[in-house]
Amino acid sequence: MVLQRLARSRSAWAPLLESRPHARQFHASSISRLHEVPNLSYKEQFEARGVPGLLDQPAYDVAWRQNMEHLVERLNKATMSKYHQHCLQGSIHLTQSLKDTDFEQSSTKQLILQFARNPQYAPVFAAASMAHNTHFFFDGLGVGIDSEKLEAFPTLEKALIASFGNIDTLWRVMLSKASAMTGPGFVWLVQATKRSTSSIGNNTPEFRLLVTYNAGTPYAEAGVRQQGADLSTSEGYNGSAGSFGPTSTRERATPKLPPGTELITPVLCVSTWEHAYLRQYGVGGKQQYLINWWKAINWGAVDQKMIKPSDKPNGKFVEK
Repeated sequence: MVLQRLARSRSAWAPLLESRPHARQFHASSISRLHEVPNLSYKEQFEARGVPGLLDQPAYDVAWRQNMEHLVERLNKATMSKYHQHCLQGSIHLTQSLKDTDFEQSSTKQLILQFARNPQYAPVFAAASMAHNTHFFFDGLGVGIDSEKLEAFPTLEKALIASFGNIDTLWRVMLSKASAMTGPGFVWLVQATKRSTSSIGNNTPEFRLLVTYNAGTPYAEAGVRQQGADLSTSEGYNGSAGSFGPTSTRERATPKLPPGTELITPVLCVSTWEHAYLRQYGVGGKQQYLINWWKAINWGAVDQKMIKPSDKPNGKFVEK
């Protein structure tokens, strides 16, 4: 099951800082990390041998360990910077430790939804979103055993066929979109569900494909920073969900979605960032990297994220 948060250390306190002439200061102590690189289901196997069929150990070390350590460091620095700013402005009491605030208590997904609509928190959002997306990508990778194959999950396979016609179409279109991207980002397999106030409406989730660039997020609740279809990659099957929106500085809280809005539940993604494939596959090796990625998917992880029908007679869906 994908972790929706990065692992956090037990405590984190602000360093001693000098501020205004009236000598407002923080508690002095060493800084321990607020967020840490999360573990993966196959952490030991990946560290020893890389991702079977996709990344050798040195390439995995760059794409996961070095990359995530950098992203977590960025997130911690951005978080500490905003915490210090709030203390100086008086919006957080000086005796309140960082671990008691939303900065430390929130998961990366919560940080994404909380700060996506506020440009002042762009560094926090960008670092949290990149860390979350990268973790999501690696959490969907397996070690090539039979229990991870799509055939082992008939409910998932049937739902994918219902949305795309057949698995081969999903494979071809998803890899085509990823290959055609003109910049770094992620291609997502998501379930889109119409938000309805009626319990008898057809709220059956449908699988779609969604493209995000850079630190963009697939979550509809993020509002203005949610990214949708990349029109330059929309040849053939058009199964993208989401939209761009204007920047808003007025609303900081997570927006309330009106009826009819598509709720997005990501279940799988592939990274098109150069550091994910360049070391092993080279400048012209992106297509082969994508082909190998499809073979390395852990469909059990996808099945765990999938929204499935509940046993309730009202036809609503519940997320595992």
